[in-house]
Amino acid sequence: MPAGDRLIVESVYVSWEAGDLPAMLRCFANDIKFAVHHSGVATFIGEGQGKAQLAERLGRFLLEYDVVDYGTTQIYENDGVVDCRVRYEYRHRMTGMEIDGTMRHIWRVVDGKIVSFEVIHDAQRMSAFFELAARACSSA
Repeated sequence: MPAGDRLIVESVYVSWEAGDLPAMLRCFANDIKFAVHHSGVATFIGEGQGKAQLAERLGRFLLEYDVVDYGTTQIYENDGVVDCRVRYEYRHRMTGMEIDGTMRHIWRVVDGKIVSFEVIHDAQRMSAFFELAARACSSA
């Protein structure tokens, strides 16, 4: 695997933590395939294909949540895959409620662009938090 693949993935994390969606999107191929596994519960991102679709979904998330903290705790490279464990902390903009935790990301990079991105996380926990924040907004 080229050494640059890891740097591309790391630059995505730096851009995401800074809330710089345009910089982040420059790292993705136009036909990026993405999946945030959700186990049948609500998710902002879900599964899809294409940079425009991913940009819309990530942008919608950033309208509601601040990225307080985000970074890698482990990065493994093997057979064309960059496998990362990340820590996150998000704050709901309207309520100030926060959630933190860890998740796993699996990236594939081809010719300097990310062609696939997969998130494995505690979907039920995240969904419960999203629903709680939404209810707090509707009752305010």
